Amino acid sequence: MSGRRLKQSFVTRSAVAFVMLSVTPAVCSGEAATFYVVRISSVNAWHDLITSPAQAEFVDAYVAVAALSHEFSRQRQGALSWEVEGQLGYNFGDQNHWEFNAAFGPRWRAFPWSDVVRTEAAFLFGLSMASEVPELEVALEGDSDRLLIYWAVELAAGPPREPWAVVLRLHHRSGGFGFLADDGGMNAVGLGVRVGF
Repeated sequence: MSGRRLKQSFVTRSAVAFVMLSVTPAVCSGEAATFYVVRISSVNAWHDLITSPAQAEFVDAYVAVAALSHEFSRQRQGALSWEVEGQLGYNFGDQNHWEFNAAFGPRWRAFPWSDVVRTEAAFLFGLSMASEVPELEVALEGDSDRLLIYWAVELAAGPPREPWAVVLRLHHRSGGFGFLADDGGMNAVGLGVRVGF
């Protein structure tokens, strides 16, 4: 087995253990469900989607995602929380396959205007496993792999005393600067809703 395949096998097994130990409790006692659809960018780097959204170029490819998250720690009088999230996504349009993501990260809830508009900002980092090598990633990047690094940035806004919020999410897959793959990945941005329960 090659060094890269051995590393990917180890990472895959670690991801499965992570999902079983961390995300399964979210299914049992979950605190939030997020549903969103993102559109894949054709040439823009992730930071271009943030700094120059008007110049973003997109392809006819989308990912519909359902996610369950579980908060496992709160700090700073509840302003900062840490959570794990498991996602199931379906890619449609120019490519058709499933995507499974497991991630964890911080969520910030204390903004000066939160008593008028409840606002949250989150960053999630983990792994993404596609059911097949994504055709579009190969077309855009020259190559790709099923297992890649995953991260997301989310902004959420909703009524202060309601359990739901509208979310804007940047959804990213990449090789992690050669850690899991030399090429491949994608950037996508979209809207959805997050519901606490």
